[in-house]
This record gives sequence, structure tokens and C-alpha cells, in this order.
Amino acid sequence: MWALLALGSALLESAGMIVEKKTLLKEHAMEFCSSVSLFAMLFSTPLWFFARADLVPLGAVGWIFLASIAYALTMLFFAKALRHMAISYTTPFLAFGPLVTAILAFLFLGERLNMVQWLGVAVILLGAYLLYSHSHKDLLEPFKKAHKLPHMKYVWLGILFYAITGILDKKIVGASELAVPVISYLTIMFFFIGVIFIVMMLLFHDGFHGIGNGMRNNTKWLSSVAILTIGFKIMVMYAIATPGVLLSLVIPIKKLSALFSTIIGGELFHEDHLLRKTAAALIMIIGAAILVL
Repeated sequence: MWALLALGSALLESAGMIVEKKTLLKEHAMEFCSSVSLFAMLFSTPLWFFARADLVPLGAVGWIFLASIAYALTMLFFAKALRHMAISYTTPFLAFGPLVTAILAFLFLGERLNMVQWLGVAVILLGAYLLYSHSHKDLLEPFKKAHKLPHMKYVWLGILFYAITGILDKKIVGASELAVPVISYLTIMFFFIGVIFIVMMLLFHDGFHGIGNGMRNNTKWLSSVAILTIGFKIMVMYAIATPGVLLSLVIPIKKLSALFSTIIGGELFHEDHLLRKTAAALIMIIGAAILVL
């Protein structure tokens, strides 16, 4: 069941990524993230009826606030990377997010993968990199040019905070001493993220004026990303909260969003680099099968 939830999360996240790429062509990264977070806060309001947030200990609320900051920074750094850099140079490095997560999970959660599981993770990472880097004739080209790209720091910071968010997610919903219910966690988290971005807009951008412009100009797309974000967060959080399931296994399955993004976007069926894309897709599926079986 946890694998199916992770796959469902990957599918919804990939759809959100496609819409996000389209919207960021004409939207400032900070305005985009702020608008999406406020829509998510609004659309998640009905979840409060099921959240029982009054039963969440104050200490757990503090951890949720930290997770909200980490997730807000993840959103912002990835949005900045997508806006300021060519997608062909941004996305290949996102394939290594699960590896960073696995390392941090080992250091802070004590998670240990066996050799077969590490093989599955490695196979998925290889497939994701091949899929992401399909537009380059030389497989190492993204690495060769990465140090010359001024906005590459946003990619690495996004990957780091993505991993930190995963660690905090697991601690909050999976740890026996906290074990916050998923719906309670997400309703509080979406509220915090909305507040965090309002503060960031007031301090570092053009405040409510920028938020209003963004929400008015791209209401349909921004609200779509918010709904998809709520959906994939609910699914992945239930996967992470499953007793005995390692975060280091959930995140690589979720990385199949790279494959779904390619298929949903129609790129897999274009003639350019079709062989590499097909091979990458098969490699990722094999890696996922190794992890689940």
C-alpha cells in the first residue's frame, strides 16, 4: 500500500511540475510560491474538520513549524531554479534528491538499507538522470557546465531542504513519541506555509500587491498547482507514516514523478532521443520493482 501511495503522489506531483513550469514563464518565483501557498491554505481549510489539531502537543507544533519553513524554502529555491535556469540544466540534478535524503535519513533517523535496496535506489537514480538529461548529447554535459551557472546554488539548496523536509516529515508522523496524524499535520503545515510566505513577501518583495497580482493573473494555474500539492502531500505523508516503512524507500519511488512528467508532457513519444528516454523509463521501472519486491 505504501508503494501505491508513493506512486500516486509521484503522479500528482508530476502534473503539478508541468503546470508550475508553464506558470513560471510569466510569474516571479516569490509571487508564485506565495500565491500557491495561500490557495493551498484556503483549499485545505475543510481538512480542519477532521484534523483534531487541539490534540497535537505544543512540542509537535514546534516541529511542524520547522518542517513548514523547510518546505517553504524548498518551494522557493526550486521555483527560482526553474525560472532563472534552462530546464535542461536544472532537472538532471534533481535526480539526486533521493540520495541526499537517504544519507540524511541514515544520519538522523538511523535508517539502514540493505544491499538490494541500495541497488534499487541506484537504479532509479540512474534512470532519472538519463531521463532528465535526454536533451544533452553528452551525459556529463550538465556537470561540466554546472559550475558556470550563476543560479545553480538554488538547485543544491532546493535538494538539501527537500531532504530536510522529508526527515522532519518522518519524525513528525512516524516517530512514536510524536506520531501526529497526517491530516492534523498537513492542515497546520499549510497554514504555517501560507503565513511564512506572507511574511517573506512583506519583508523581501512587494507585499500583498505582488500576491494580488499573481493570484489575479494566473488564478486557474496557481489554484491547480495548490490542489495537486495538497493531493500529493496527503498521499506521500500516508506512505511515510506507514509503520516500518523507511523514508529512504518512499522518496525514490516518489522520484518516478520524473517518468510521469515525461509521459504526461508527451515528450516520451517525440522522436528526439526516443531510445534514451525509453531506456531510462525501463530502468526506473526496474529500480522501483527492486525496491518493492
